[in-house]
Amino acid sequence: MIDLKKIKEDTEVDSIVIADKEGNVVDALDTEYDTNVALMIETAFSMCNDMSQDLLNGSLDQLMAKSSEGYLIANRINTNSIILVVSKNISKLGLLLKYMNSIEK
Repeated sequence: MIDLKKIKEDTEVDSIVIADKEGNVVDALDTEYDTNVALMIETAFSMCNDMSQDLLNGSLDQLMAKSSEGYLIANRINTNSIILVVSKNISKLGLLLKYMNSIEK
């Protein structure tokens, strides 16, 4: 099982959600609307994965989005789950990308 508290401590993210392939919350930390977030990230990840397969002939492993106030990173952690982290600290982006790529799949 992925230790969300350790991820938050190591990377200083604001919130974390793990969702299954149906958009159900598997685990969450510091997210007010975790059910809605899980559904939205699963939908976005699925749509972008379909586009990636159509255009690039490969499956999507990671999805990133940035706004003026922060960013999010979603990683596929196995065939059935996605982890989403949200942060407002842009200075930790490199560390977080490395960390997200090291999570066991």
